Amino acid sequence: MSDILIRGGHVITMDPDIGDLPEADVLVRDGRIVDIAPNLPAGGAPVVEACGRVVVPGFVDGHRHAWQSLLHGLATDWSFPTYMRLVRGGYGGCFDAEDAYLANLLGGLESISAGITTVVDHSHLQTSADISTALLRGLWDSGVGGYFAYAFQNAPDWSGDAPAAPEVLNDLLTRAPDPEHDERFRSVRKTLADLDRAGSRRLRLGVALPETAPYLPLDMVRPLLERVRSLEPELITGHWNALVHGDQYVSTLKSLVDEGLFHGVTVLSHCNQLDEDDLDVMARAHIGLVTTPCTEGGMGLGPFQARRLVGRGGAAALGADTTCYAQADILGEARALLEAERRDAAVTAGGIPQQLPPARGALELATSIGARAVGLQDEVGTLTPGKRANVTVILPDPVRARPGTDPVATLVHYTGPGDVETVLVDGEIRKRAGRLVGIDTADLTRRCAESLDAIRSRYAALPADVVEGAWRGIF
Repeated sequence: MSDILIRGGHVITMDPDIGDLPEADVLVRDGRIVDIAPNLPAGGAPVVEACGRVVVPGFVDGHRHAWQSLLHGLATDWSFPTYMRLVRGGYGGCFDAEDAYLANLLGGLESISAGITTVVDHSHLQTSADISTALLRGLWDSGVGGYFAYAFQNAPDWSGDAPAAPEVLNDLLTRAPDPEHDERFRSVRKTLADLDRAGSRRLRLGVALPETAPYLPLDMVRPLLERVRSLEPELITGHWNALVHGDQYVSTLKSLVDEGLFHGVTVLSHCNQLDEDDLDVMARAHIGLVTTPCTEGGMGLGPFQARRLVGRGGAAALGADTTCYAQADILGEARALLEAERRDAAVTAGGIPQQLPPARGALELATSIGARAVGLQDEVGTLTPGKRANVTVILPDPVRARPGTDPVATLVHYTGPGDVETVLVDGEIRKRAGRLVGIDTADLTRRCAESLDAIRSRYAALPADVVEGAWRGIF
């Protein structure tokens, strides 16, 4: 792996010891950042010209269902109950192995294209061993880094032993994970080791808990967590919340933490209904939290909790979540969060607030604090010598996003995926001059269209009464 010099950009390191450098170079060697300073000698290294650009750490996406990338736009006007019925109980069982591979390949590539270099893929399309392997291979082949979090979540396989009645589908989706998930997880681990023969650890293996986990009584969730821990994943993630009915608040989080069942790298998503005490528990236990503002806000799932946890000394990240609902755009998520926080500030102030939450704070969730939330703060999240060379170079549009006095504000408020010019993952250039490197996008588009047509045909043949009735009484 050769040296690369990123030359002359406005470098926002997100490292408080280095700060922002208005005109500096970033030298990369063997996949790591080795120096950041003005006027570094190229020494024959390939040069990425960054004059007039903003250079930032590759963004962190702490919660994504990458397989939904094949379903772009499907759920844009759907409520959360509709999404659960039709995507989780319907479309999610209509993928074959080739569809799954393409979906996760596309999910990784759309991340890189948007400047996202680290993703936690909460992968709950685990309908068969072949599909599990295909999902991992797709994410690996995309070149993105982060975690493949195998979901211990039963999902219908409409091409196999399909549920014949709503109550059968409901039982499949809500019961404890079936025994075969343990062996599939072990098989995925072996596949990842085969793929990463160089030992790069660009992609790591985690576990995503089933969606029912937060709502199970302790005598049921306890053995589930013990079962998952016995597999020694590098991260545990999951959708998490409390049961709230009127004045009744039921949460198992503190008990599980007190019993030591949440240790190691743990990051929980959404958490919209958690109270102040549970957020204190998360901060003390170093459990990360991921807020997905576009999906949570768009589907009316409750208040955003990321900043509340950070205010307690905890760590939080942003996530794109369901890309069948919103695009993979972490700067867009940062902007949505910031707008909601500023609206809340006006409510708290009882009028026009005197101070607003700053754009830099939202950018921290997408970089440095986000990396801490997913346990990778020693590897990514800042442009610091010694860390992995995950670097995003953004060229603000000269008309729409002409840089003002604050490049951070320019990033958060005036740029998006279309402005991402160059992306390095572990020192390898994955996007340059606005184009993904080594990707035949025309061929990829054709293959994805064919897969989507097949998925739609399978979905159209499903028994609508079974799909619609599975969640009756729940959603």
